[in-house]
Amino acid sequence: YLTMNKKIRIKIKKNVKYSICSCGYSEKLPYCDNKHRQYNQKHNTDYKSVKIYPVENTCIELSCSRWNDQDNE
Repeated sequence: YLTMNKKIRIKIKKNVKYSICSCGYSEKLPYCDNKHRQYNQKHNTDYKSVKIYPVENTCIELSCSRWNDQDNE
Protein backbone atom coordinates (compact mmCIF):
# COMPACT_ATOMS: atom_id res chain seq x y z
CA TYR A 1 0.00 0.00 0.00
CA LEU A 2 1.05 3.59 -0.54
CA THR A 3 1.04 6.13 2.29
CA MET A 4 2.17 9.71 2.54
CA ASN A 5 5.39 10.04 4.51
CA LYS A 6 5.31 12.32 7.50
CA LYS A 7 7.34 15.46 6.79
CA ILE A 8 8.99 17.46 9.54
CA ARG A 9 10.76 20.79 9.10
CA ILE A 10 13.44 21.68 11.64
CA LYS A 11 16.00 24.41 12.20
CA ILE A 12 19.51 23.09 12.68
CA LYS A 13 22.51 24.94 14.00
CA LYS A 14 25.99 25.18 12.62
CA ASN A 15 28.52 22.69 14.05
CA VAL A 16 25.94 20.75 16.10
CA LYS A 17 25.62 17.01 15.47
CA TYR A 18 22.03 15.78 15.03
CA SER A 19 20.91 12.15 15.14
CA ILE A 20 17.81 11.60 13.02
CA CYS A 21 15.50 8.61 13.43
CA SER A 22 15.42 6.09 10.60
CA CYS A 23 13.44 3.28 12.27
CA GLY A 24 10.22 5.16 13.02
CA TYR A 25 10.01 4.15 16.69
CA SER A 26 11.47 7.25 18.32
CA GLU A 27 9.17 9.13 20.66
CA LYS A 28 11.09 12.32 19.77
CA LEU A 29 10.68 12.37 15.97
CA PRO A 30 12.50 13.42 13.95
CA TYR A 31 15.30 12.91 16.49
CA CYS A 32 16.66 9.50 17.43
CA ASP A 33 16.09 8.29 21.00
CA ASN A 34 17.85 4.93 20.38
CA LYS A 35 14.64 2.86 20.28
CA HIS A 36 16.14 1.18 17.20
CA ARG A 37 18.57 -0.73 19.40
CA GLN A 38 15.83 -2.72 21.12
CA TYR A 39 13.94 -3.15 17.84
CA ASN A 40 17.11 -4.39 16.10
CA GLN A 41 17.70 -7.05 18.76
CA LYS A 42 14.12 -8.27 18.68
CA HIS A 43 13.72 -8.32 14.87
CA ASN A 44 17.30 -8.99 13.74
CA THR A 45 17.47 -5.69 11.83
CA ASP A 46 20.19 -3.08 11.57
CA TYR A 47 18.55 0.34 11.87
CA LYS A 48 20.86 3.22 12.74
CA SER A 49 20.30 6.91 13.19
CA VAL A 50 21.23 9.29 10.40
CA LYS A 51 23.86 11.80 11.48
CA ILE A 52 23.70 15.41 10.30
CA TYR A 53 26.47 17.89 11.06
CA PRO A 54 25.66 21.22 9.33
CA VAL A 55 28.35 23.74 8.44
CA GLU A 56 25.87 26.63 8.68
CA ASN A 57 22.57 27.42 10.38
CA THR A 58 19.72 26.30 8.15
CA CYS A 59 16.26 24.73 7.96
CA ILE A 60 15.72 21.27 6.53
CA GLU A 61 12.66 19.20 5.74
CA LEU A 62 12.89 15.55 6.68
CA SER A 63 10.79 12.61 5.59
CA CYS A 64 11.12 8.88 6.19
CA SER A 65 8.89 6.05 5.01
CA ARG A 66 9.34 4.34 8.39
CA TRP A 67 7.81 7.24 10.33
CA ASN A 68 4.31 6.00 9.45
CA ASP A 69 4.88 2.24 9.44
CA GLN A 70 5.47 1.61 13.15
CA ASP A 71 1.73 1.59 13.92
CA ASN A 72 1.28 -1.35 11.53
CA GLU A 73 3.61 -3.82 13.27
